[in-house]
Amino acid sequence: MIRCRPATLALAAVAMLAATTTAQAACIDDTLAHAARLHEFEMMTMNASLRCSLQGIDWRGHYEAMVTAHQARFDGAAQALQAFFAGGGPVDPRHGGAWDRYATLIANRYGGGSTTPEACRAFDAVVVEVTRAAPDDRTLLTVARAMVEHPLLERATCAQ
Repeated sequence: MIRCRPATLALAAVAMLAATTTAQAACIDDTLAHAARLHEFEMMTMNASLRCSLQGIDWRGHYEAMVTAHQARFDGAAQALQAFFAGGGPVDPRHGGAWDRYATLIANRYGGGSTTPEACRAFDAVVVEVTRAAPDDRTLLTVARAMVEHPLLERATCAQ
């Protein structure tokens, strides 16, 4: 029996999703990599806020404030990714197909794992700072790049 690490399976799944759209270039462009990074950052912080609340460290309100403060940026990232997975065709709002599978894969990627009280407090501090920096998105972009240096979509579509 062959055993694969979850990260290996996740990369394979994203590679298959990317291949099912249209013929893509050997690597996603910087704009799409940036959109993927923002989406992963949003999913990472959402999942961390949920796990932390289960441990009695509830900063979901801070997470929601961050998303509200940067709603246009997060929505733009999701729309760019949806268009990528639609392969140039129209995005079906009722069922995203490859986009839906990708978004679920990312949410599941960040949904597992243990969360320590120290990590919860650190995430909360980051989210509060990103929210405070709005409407200037530079802090959001800097933090997202630091926390998600190479998004899964980039690693799946770009030659190493």
